Amino acid sequence: MLTRYCALFLLAGAVAAPNAGAQSRLDEIKARGRLTCAALPRPGLASLSQSGWKGLYPDICHAVTVATLGPDGKFAFEGLDLPKDGKALDAGAYDVLFLTEPEIVENGLGGKVAPGPAAFFESYAVMVEKNSAVKTLDDLAGVRVCLHEADAATQAFEERLAQKGASFVPMAFQEDIELLDAYNSRHCQAVASEATDLIDLRQRKGVNHFDSRILPDRIAVFPVVAATPIGDPQWSTAVTWVVHFLHAAERPQTKWRAGGAAAIGVDATALGLEKSWRENILSSVGDYGAIYARNLGDKSPFNLPRGANAPWSAGGLFAPPTAE
Repeated sequence: MLTRYCALFLLAGAVAAPNAGAQSRLDEIKARGRLTCAALPRPGLASLSQSGWKGLYPDICHAVTVATLGPDGKFAFEGLDLPKDGKALDAGAYDVLFLTEPEIVENGLGGKVAPGPAAFFESYAVMVEKNSAVKTLDDLAGVRVCLHEADAATQAFEERLAQKGASFVPMAFQEDIELLDAYNSRHCQAVASEATDLIDLRQRKGVNHFDSRILPDRIAVFPVVAATPIGDPQWSTAVTWVVHFLHAAERPQTKWRAGGAAAIGVDATALGLEKSWRENILSSVGDYGAIYARNLGDKSPFNLPRGANAPWSAGGLFAPPTAE
C-alpha cells in the first residue's frame, strides 16, 4: 500500500512539475532583453501618449523590469484589445498582464494565466455636478442618471439603489460620447460608471463647462490582478513579491518595524531577481504611493483619492504580507 501511494505521489509530482528541459520565463526575458506587459487601456492606469504608454500599470511593469533585469532593463507595454488579442494571450506573448476576473473568464483565460496579487482596486462610482445637492447615493432618488446600457456598472448601481429602496430615472446609452453629451447638457444630473472612466469624463466639460465631483461612497469595488502566463510558478512568485514590495515599501522605517527597502525581508534572488532588486525599484520607480500619486492622485490631472487603493492602516484594502 505504501509503495502504491509513493508511486501516485511521484506521478502527481511529475505532472505538476515543469519540464526540466524547458526554458524558464525569466530565461526567455533575459534572452530577448526586455519584459513585455499588457492591459486594457484605462485613464490613469494605462494610456498611450506621444512619449509612449503611461500609467500605474506601466510603472508596475517597470518595477518588475528593474527587479529582474536591473536599473537599465527594458520593457515593452501594449494595450490589449479583447477578444482580438486572444491568440497572443494563448501563445503566452506577455510576461505580465493586468486583468479583472470578468476579463479572464469572458476571454477563456482561466486555464492560461495565473492570477496574482491585486495591482489596483477599480470601483463603480457616481459623478455629479460640483454644486449639486446630491452628496451620497441616498440623495439620488428621483434623479436622472446617465448609464451605459446593460453593463456591469449599471447592474451594480441598480442593485445598490434597489437595496436602499430608492428609485431613480435611468437614461441608458451605448456610446460614451452620447452619455457624455447628455450629462454635459444637463439632460441627466448624474452619471454612473467605473471611477477611472469618470475621472476622464470629468475633464471633458462640454459646452456648459461646469465642474464635477465623484461621490465618495462606492457602488462596488473589484481588483485588477497582476497575472502571469500559467506554467512557471517561479516567475509568478517573483512578480507577486515585487507587487507586495511596492505596497510594503510605503511603510516608513521606525524603531519597531522595518520600512522602505527593508519592508520585505524575502531574499527573492533565489527566484532570479537582482541582488539589489528592492533598492533598484525604489530608486527607479518609487513605492506604490508614489506611483499612485503621479498617475491618479494629487500629482496627476485626475486627483482621485486613494480610497480602496490605500494601505489598510489608512482605510484601504491593501495589506502587504508583513505585520503593520
